[in-house]
Amino acid sequence: MAREPITDAVVAQLREVIDADEVEDPVNRYEVGALAQRRELSELARFIVAADASTYYEAVVQAREGDEVGPET
Repeated sequence: MAREPITDAVVAQLREVIDADEVEDPVNRYEVGALAQRRELSELARFIVAADASTYYEAVVQAREGDEVGPET
């Protein structure tokens, strides 16, 4: 496993998996990887196998950006 580039396709496919609400915790790369393979999200599946843990976590953070609701000002 190594530092892999986090592409727009990876973030989009990861966001699709997170939005599907079929995984308990998107940080669980094995659960996300299994779902990515079932849905034939090849870019995400390849990324999960190749990327190290910190790179995968960065991708999850990027995919979740904008999903969290902050306090209104």
